[in-house]
Amino acid sequence: MRKIYTIAFFIFLSLLSFSSCKKFVFGAINVDEERGKIVKQKIPTTAADLYVPPKVQEDIPNPDPDGAFANWATCLIMMKEGHPHGEGKMHGNYVYPRAAWRQEEFGILHNTPQGVKLELRDSSILSYLELENGKTKADYFRLIGGNSRLWAMMLYFFDKNGRLLNDDIYKHSDQYQIFFSISDLNDKGEPYPVMDLRIRDKEDKSPRPSAYFADKNDFESRREATKHVFMYDYRDTWTHDDMGDGVRRLFNIRLLPPLSRKDMYDAFPIYDQDNVGLKGYFKFDVLQDLEVDKLNNSNWWPYDLSDGRKYDRRSFLLPQFYLAVRVMKCEKGMKALNDVPLDSEGDRESAVSTKVCAPFDKPNPLSKWVEIMRFNLPFKIYTNSFDTDPTHDDPFEPYYVHMANELGITPEEAFEAIRNTQVQSADGSGGSGFGTFYL
Repeated sequence: MRKIYTIAFFIFLSLLSFSSCKKFVFGAINVDEERGKIVKQKIPTTAADLYVPPKVQEDIPNPDPDGAFANWATCLIMMKEGHPHGEGKMHGNYVYPRAAWRQEEFGILHNTPQGVKLELRDSSILSYLELENGKTKADYFRLIGGNSRLWAMMLYFFDKNGRLLNDDIYKHSDQYQIFFSISDLNDKGEPYPVMDLRIRDKEDKSPRPSAYFADKNDFESRREATKHVFMYDYRDTWTHDDMGDGVRRLFNIRLLPPLSRKDMYDAFPIYDQDNVGLKGYFKFDVLQDLEVDKLNNSNWWPYDLSDGRKYDRRSFLLPQFYLAVRVMKCEKGMKALNDVPLDSEGDRESAVSTKVCAPFDKPNPLSKWVEIMRFNLPFKIYTNSFDTDPTHDDPFEPYYVHMANELGITPEEAFEAIRNTQVQSADGSGGSGFGTFYL
């Protein structure tokens, strides 16, 4: 009987040698990376998945009738809080319904005959503390600055029938780029002053016009000042559903032709990326507070700490402004015209591309960009997580006082709300997770 089984086994192996199965038996496995499961990861679930775009019946402006933005009707904006994950990657923070601030905030742009209108989702911006206290209206995206605090902006464009346009835009990415800078106009198209939210007087906590922006009122001067207030990193992917994996800088990140997704190990970060602007993140932690530096002493902060110490850590500007989001279009072959920068020794950086995309705030005029739409979004950087001493924190440090001023509570209450973040929702069902959000 054993001999029969042995003969049958060898016959089976012989048959395998004449079939494709031998690749499996002898280890010669060839995985199609284009269809591999890890390549086709989907964007993890966020509250954005709950949005159902409306169908629009009325006639609306159509600034790109023959292009990828044809008949766009609505755009969902998600601001997603996260932190650096090394080498320019971002990992989204967990979402807790009972946190002192929101980890995801939403607004909806409506393309109307009267122009682009922004509808803020108030309940996604107001904290649970404010909602419990009866506040119902939010007037701006409300964000926290800090060296380890990043804010992704995700733009979801839909047409009149509610169809997502993002993959159409990516298929024609050689003609489109979205640029970001501090705007000279508000959402009504009127001039406005950039405000400084930093408290200088215990008796008067109201915002005041920023001294840094006192002489910067036109668009160009504010554009040039933008990089002193925030930085933006493009993190566009090959398709809308792709995402990073939190480990490799260029995994699934869209690259300039002739590079493909398989060339992520050979491409040079930043320079070989194809910048579009549907996905990316901001960092609000750049400009030191110039007025504080001029004082050159540690007595500027109006609040004494609990034990009588003086707070003397350097601080950052807390600005309130409108973000100009400009969707630009050019002819094919005209997008990436910037020279690859030189390294410290005067040699060209080791990018594969010979020409690269323009930076996030400065379109190259040689590309002959045409602005097909612009919208100005209200942003308020109301506190900065750097404004506290992690070795000896105190409720009357700027971080907690500014948060308290925004939420309408005391510094002690803000201090406790942050230190004792409730991760359970009211019914005990827990937070919303979303821990696998990567850019």
